[in-house]
Amino acid sequence: MGNLIRGQSKNDNAQGVRMVTPNHLGFDTQHHQQYMSNCIKTTKYNILTFLPKNLFEQFHRFANLYFIFIVGINFVPQLQAFGKEIAMIPVVFVLLVTAIKDAYEDYRRYESDKRVNNCKCKIYDRQTSEYKQTQWQKIHVGDLVHLSCNEFIPADILLIKSSDPMGICYIETANIDGESNLKQREAVHWNNEPTQEFTPSSFKYNIECELPNPEIYHFHGALVDPTGHKILMNKTNLVLRGCVLRNTDFVQGIVLYAGHETKALMNNQGPRYKRSAVERQINKDVIWCVVILVFMCLFGAMGSGIWLDHFKDISKVIYIAFADADRYNPEYQGFLVFWTYIIILQVMIPLPLYVSIELVKLGQAYFMSNDQEMYDEASNRRMECRALNINEELGQVQYIFSDKTGTLTENKMVFKKCTIGGTDYPNPDDVDETMQHEIQLNSDLVIPNAALHSEVSRMSLHSLNSVQLNVSYQSKRIHEFFLLMAICNTVFVSPHSHLAELYKSNGNFSTNNTHASNGNITIKNNNKKKKNDKNNRDHADSDISQSGSTIGIMPNRVSNISENDTHLEVPYNVLDESYISESSMLSVKTLKTRYEAESPDELALVYAACSYGCRLLKRSMNTIQVWIPAEGEVDLNLLNVLPFDSDRKRMSVIVQDPLSGEIILYCKGADSAILNNLSIQFKDSIANTRIITETMNNITEYAIDGLRTLCMAKRVLTQQEYERWSERVISAEETQNETLLYQCYCDIETDLELLGATGIEDKLQDGVPETIAKLRAAGICVWILTGDKQETAVNIAYSCRLFTQDQEVITLNANNKEAAEELLHLHLEQQRRDSGLPQVLIHNPNMIRKTSKYKKKQSLQRNLALVIDGKTLAFVMDEKLKKKFLDLAYMCQSVVCCRATPGQKSEVVKLVRDKLKKLTLAIGDGANDVAMIQTANIGVGIVGQEGMQAVMSSDFAIARFRFLERLLLVHGHWCYDRLARMTLYMFYKNSAFVFLLFWFQLFNGFSGTTMMDQYYLILYTSLFTSLPPVILGIFDRDIPAYLLLSQPQLYKQGRESQMYLPHSFWVNIADALYQSLVIFFVPYMAYADSDANVWEFGTTITSSAVVIAILHLGIETKSWTWVHWVSAIFSLISFIAFALAFNAICVTCSGNGFVPYWVMEHTIVTSVHWFTVVLTCVVALTPRIFVRVMQTSFLPPIVLFERVWGKFTHNPLQEEDDAYVAYSSSEHQCTLTAFKSTRDGREMETETNIEGTQPDGTTVISGAPYIVTA
Repeated sequence: MGNLIRGQSKNDNAQGVRMVTPNHLGFDTQHHQQYMSNCIKTTKYNILTFLPKNLFEQFHRFANLYFIFIVGINFVPQLQAFGKEIAMIPVVFVLLVTAIKDAYEDYRRYESDKRVNNCKCKIYDRQTSEYKQTQWQKIHVGDLVHLSCNEFIPADILLIKSSDPMGICYIETANIDGESNLKQREAVHWNNEPTQEFTPSSFKYNIECELPNPEIYHFHGALVDPTGHKILMNKTNLVLRGCVLRNTDFVQGIVLYAGHETKALMNNQGPRYKRSAVERQINKDVIWCVVILVFMCLFGAMGSGIWLDHFKDISKVIYIAFADADRYNPEYQGFLVFWTYIIILQVMIPLPLYVSIELVKLGQAYFMSNDQEMYDEASNRRMECRALNINEELGQVQYIFSDKTGTLTENKMVFKKCTIGGTDYPNPDDVDETMQHEIQLNSDLVIPNAALHSEVSRMSLHSLNSVQLNVSYQSKRIHEFFLLMAICNTVFVSPHSHLAELYKSNGNFSTNNTHASNGNITIKNNNKKKKNDKNNRDHADSDISQSGSTIGIMPNRVSNISENDTHLEVPYNVLDESYISESSMLSVKTLKTRYEAESPDELALVYAACSYGCRLLKRSMNTIQVWIPAEGEVDLNLLNVLPFDSDRKRMSVIVQDPLSGEIILYCKGADSAILNNLSIQFKDSIANTRIITETMNNITEYAIDGLRTLCMAKRVLTQQEYERWSERVISAEETQNETLLYQCYCDIETDLELLGATGIEDKLQDGVPETIAKLRAAGICVWILTGDKQETAVNIAYSCRLFTQDQEVITLNANNKEAAEELLHLHLEQQRRDSGLPQVLIHNPNMIRKTSKYKKKQSLQRNLALVIDGKTLAFVMDEKLKKKFLDLAYMCQSVVCCRATPGQKSEVVKLVRDKLKKLTLAIGDGANDVAMIQTANIGVGIVGQEGMQAVMSSDFAIARFRFLERLLLVHGHWCYDRLARMTLYMFYKNSAFVFLLFWFQLFNGFSGTTMMDQYYLILYTSLFTSLPPVILGIFDRDIPAYLLLSQPQLYKQGRESQMYLPHSFWVNIADALYQSLVIFFVPYMAYADSDANVWEFGTTITSSAVVIAILHLGIETKSWTWVHWVSAIFSLISFIAFALAFNAICVTCSGNGFVPYWVMEHTIVTSVHWFTVVLTCVVALTPRIFVRVMQTSFLPPIVLFERVWGKFTHNPLQEEDDAYVAYSSSEHQCTLTAFKSTRDGREMETETNIEGTQPDGTTVISGAPYIVTA
C-alpha cells in the first residue's frame, strides 16, 4: 500500500499542535503548501522504480536468492553445467510472473488513485468570492469547502456551517468503520447567531488542532480569535474523509488534514500477513532439502577427487578439458564439481512449490468466497477471504473463542421487561388485533404493559418535579424511568428525505445561494375524531414537527394542536400517508420518525419509551425535545453528556427541568456500576432497601431468562455542586487531560437513587446451537468471552448447547487473589482425585496428553465446563496463577468468561495460543472483539449490528455464525488436506528427479555430467509436472461436504495435523529414493549390453519419471473430475510434444557436446523403450499401491470409511428424505449406525453390522432400514 504516513508537515510544531490559518483570509500562495496536499498515492512503483524496487522485494524470498545464486555461478566457465540461458529459465519465469502480478495490482491502484484524485467538490475562491468546482487533489489544508447532500467528504474538515439552523448535519461512516447507521455532527459554535447568513470573510479564526493521527474516535482542538480567546472543539465538529453527507442540504468547513494525513488513510494498513503452521513446517522441510542437497554435492565432490586420484597417468583423463596442467589437481577438481552439482541438482529446492502454493490458496479462496451455502440473502453478503495465506489453518482449529452479543445472538434488541421500584412489569404476549396491526407497521415498537402504559399516560412536568407531593413515589419513579430511557443516550432523530432538489450548477455559484428560507408545512388529517378519546392526550401526535433542513422549505414547529385543528394540509410529496393516527405508537411510523443509534441497546430503549408514549423528538447540542404524554412537547436543557466507556460501564446525561429549574443527572449502566454507587441515605432507608433487594432479584431472574440488563438511576444536583463540577470538566477539556476528565465523570456519578432496571432480549441466531454442537463433536474446545452478566452468559451457554445437562460446571468467583488461588487449587485436586491421575500430570497438560491412562479417562475429564467472571479472571491472569488456571481450563471442553474486558479477551486468547501451543480462532462482530481477533491465529469477523471494525481486522468474514460450521468442517478440512498432499507430492517429485541425476554420477566418474538434456531438467518441474498438483490443491475432495457436515469427527484429521506430520516428509523422501532407484536401474539393466547411447537411455528415464510422477499423483487423488483428467493428459502431451519438436528441430541447441537431434523419435519406435517404461511404472508404484491397499483393508482411517460407505447412502432414499451413516470401529469390527431423516423431522436410528461381501462384490449390511449395495 505504500507509505501512507509521509512524515510531519513543515508547519507542525514539536509540541504536538498544528496551527491552521484559513486560506480565504488572503495569505500568500505558498502558505497552504506547507502542509501535505490532498492528492493520494497508494502505488508502490513508477516507471523508473518498478524494476529495481520489485526485484529488491522479490529477493527477500530465500528461494529466489538461491536460484539467482545458481544462475550466477553458472556463468563461471569451469562450472557451466547448463547453458547460461537455460539456467536462467526457472528463476526468470518466477520473477517475471510475480512482477507481472505486482505490476497489474499496482496499475489498478494507480487507476483507483486517479479516479479519486479527479473527483470534484466546491472550494471557495477568494479572488472571485465564489465556490468553484475543484479536483480533490488540488485541495489544501485551510481551504473552505462547500459540500452538498449525498456528497463524499474529500478531506478531514472542521464544520463551521450547516443548513440546519441548529448547526447539525448527518454523515454515513460506512467507509470508515463500516457502520451503516447515520452519525450526527455539529458545526463549531463560533457565531452567536447560527441562523445568520454565513460569509467567509466573517470567519477570522485560526485553528489549533492535533497533529495528524489515526484516532478516528478522538479529536481535540480550539478556534483562536485575534484576541487569543479559544472556543473548544471535539470529535463531533470534525467530519472525516470518505464519509458521506446525508439528510443535510449543505455544510461548509475548513480542511484540517488532507491526503495521507487524513485519519482514514492513516488507518489503512494494507493487507495483513500471517504464516500458517503448514507453511512453517514447509520451511523446515526446505532446510532439510538443503541439507540433502549439500550432502549429495559433498559426496559427489569427494567421489570426483577420489576418482581422479586413482589415475596415475593424467593424460588418460581425456574427457575433462583443462587449460593448464595444474588444474588436474583432484582437490581443485573436487571443489569445482561441488558447485557443478549445486547447479545440476538445484531442483532439490522446490522453487515451483512456492508459486504453486500461492496459486492453490488463491483458487481455494475463490471457491470459498463463492460458496452459495455461505451466502446470506438478508445482508446480501458472501463469505470473504481477507487473508489468502492461512486457508489450511481453517482445518486445524483446536480452540474457538467467541463473543456472545451479535456473534451468537442477533444483536437486535427487544425490550421485554422492566422493574421499577422493585415491581416487575413484563410486556404481554397477547394483544388485540388493532394493537397487533400497529406493531406490524413498525417492528421496532413493543407491546406495552397495560398497567404501566396507563401510568405513563399521566406523565407530565409536574409529575417529574421532585417537590410535587400529590404524586406517589412509584408514579414519579415510573415517569422518570421512561424519561431516562428516552433521553439518556446518544440516539438522534434522522430527518425526512429532502423536499426539494439540491442546487445544481456546472461550475460556480455565489455564496448568497447558500442560505435557506423558512416556510410552513401543514397537515390535512382526514381521520375523524374518535368518541372515546381519553382527554385527547394523544391527539397532538399528529404534529409532524421535525428538524427541517432543505433549501427553500423549512418547517416551523407545530405544537399544542387543539381539537378543532383537524384540517391541516400537507402535500402528498411530503408525507406518503394522509392518515395520522392519534396513537403515540402509530406516530413513529406515520410521521416517518427514524432513530439512529450506535448501540442496539439504546435503540431498543428509545423505541420502548416511544411505545409507551414518551417520545424523543429532537436532539441538539444544548437541547433535548421530548413528547410527554400529558404535557406535549417539552424542551429540556441538555447541560452535559457523559459518554459510555468500558471502564465506567455506564453513561449519563445532565439536564435541567424547565419547570422547576432542577439540575438532574440521569444514569444508566451495568448493575455493578450503578448499585455500587447508590447514596448511603438511599440505602439506609428500609423502603429503599426492599427496592434494592427486589430489583436485584428481578435482575437475576432476567439474566436467568437470557435477557441483557441495565440499571437506571438518578441524582438531583444543587446549583453549587454542578457549577463546581462543571469548572473541573471545562478545565480538563481545555487541557485535554483524559485522566482528569474520567475522574470528573466518576465523581459526579455517585450518591445515586435507584429507579429500576430493564431486561432486553437478544435472540440466538438461527443455527447457533447446532453449529456449536457440531464444533464440539469435532473435538474443538469452544470458549465464550463476553462482557455480560454471569447468569446471562451461563443461560446462553445452555441455550446454544455449549453446556449440556450432563456436564459438571465449575464456577470460579473470587473477591481477591488469595481466594482465586485457593479455588484453583481446590478444583485441580478434585479433578485429580476423580480422574486418578498423579499429581505431576495434573499440572502438566503436555504429559496428560501423552498418558495412556488419561486417554482411557478422556471422556470423563473432558466432560467439564468452566465459568469465570471478569474480576476473578483478572486475578488468575497473574503470572503465579496463569499455569493453574490453564491446567484447569485444559480439562474443560467449554469455558465461559463473563464480564471480560477487550483486553482480557485478548489476554486469554494469547495465553492458550502461546502456553498450550494450540491453534486458536477468535470470532466476533464488534470493536470490542478486535483485540482478540488480531491475537488469535485465525480471526473471523461477523457482519453485525455493531459495524465493520471486527470484519476489517479479521482474516475471514462471514455474515452468520452458523456459516462457521461449513467454513471449518468442510472448507477447512478440504484446504488442509489438499495443501498437505500437494506439498508432500512436490517434495517427492523433485527429490525423485534429483536422485536420478545423482545415481548417474556413480557411473560417470562423478564428473557432473547428466544423461538427459538440460531443457528436461528445467521443464520437468516448471511445465511437465506443474499443473496436476495445482489442480489437486484446488479441486480435489477426499470426502463429500454432506459427510463432513454429518460426521464432524472427521475434522480430527486436520485438528491433529495427521496429513502433514514431521515424519511425513521423510516418508515421501524414502518413497522418492526407492522410485528413483527403480527408474534408473530398470532402464540401466534393460539397455545393458545394447548399442543404445546415453541420450536414448536418458530419454527413457525422463519418460518414466514423467509418467510415474503423474500416476503417483493419480494414486493420491481422491476425486477424479474432468479437470484432473485434463491436467494429467496435458502434462503427458506437453512432454511428448516438446520432446518430439525439440529433438526434431534443434541440432546444436544444447551445450556440453549433447546433440539432441532425433533422439526422441528414434527412442519411441523401439520396443525396449515401451517395455522399460511400463515395467518401471509397475515396479516403482507397486509399494505405494500395496501400502494403500493394506491400509484400506486392515487399518482404514475414519475418513476412508466415510468416503467408501458414504457412496452407499448418498441417495438411497426418496427425494424428501435424507440419510447418513456414522461408524465406530475397533481392531476387527466395524459398526454402522444409519440415520434416516423422514419428512416429519423424526430420525430413525438403527445400529447395524457389516456381515460380509458376496461373490459379486455386494456388501451385506444387516438391520438397516433400507437396502444397501455396493
